[in-house]
Amino acid sequence: MRRSREEAARTRRTAVAAASRLFRERGIEAASVSEVMASLGMTDGGFYRHFESKEALAAEACAAAFAESGLARESSASAKAVLRGYLSEAHRDAPGAGCPLPALASDMARQPAAVRQTYTDGVRSALARIGQLVPGARREARFALLAGMVGELALARAVDDEGLSAAILRGTRGFWTRSLEPPKT
Repeated sequence: MRRSREEAARTRRTAVAAASRLFRERGIEAASVSEVMASLGMTDGGFYRHFESKEALAAEACAAAFAESGLARESSASAKAVLRGYLSEAHRDAPGAGCPLPALASDMARQPAAVRQTYTDGVRSALARIGQLVPGARREARFALLAGMVGELALARAVDDEGLSAAILRGTRGFWTRSLEPPKT
């Protein structure tokens, strides 16, 4: 029985969402096509009906991750609220549902051009969002804030000491919250 176009499109969207989560949890290289398809209850033989290659899936999954990340979704939130959410234990503990910047950064240097381009677009989008959150911030300040947020979340996830991890998040949140306050006159 031939599947409808709607069913095929739904399967593709589901596969992209599953890959997006798996890639952020375990890395692009560590999550296989077989695992993505198994999470859908399918064999990897059906993969090529939906995608040209793992690279094509990775590019779409990366774009989907950026579209659903907290930096993209929280359009009305203040800079302090974004910092609280981004540098939180909840975000640290849920890489599969979190921002792709720290989750995928170490994979990107070894990825094909299409995947790296998608990630680069996501970095540009995050920088633009920071510009909206902190209007008037100099370009280097936006770079420093993004690098600080991404780096600190990556460090908090990497260490095996819960107390140190929480201190990294708390310290960075506090630093940037104070840094973003308007100067007292």
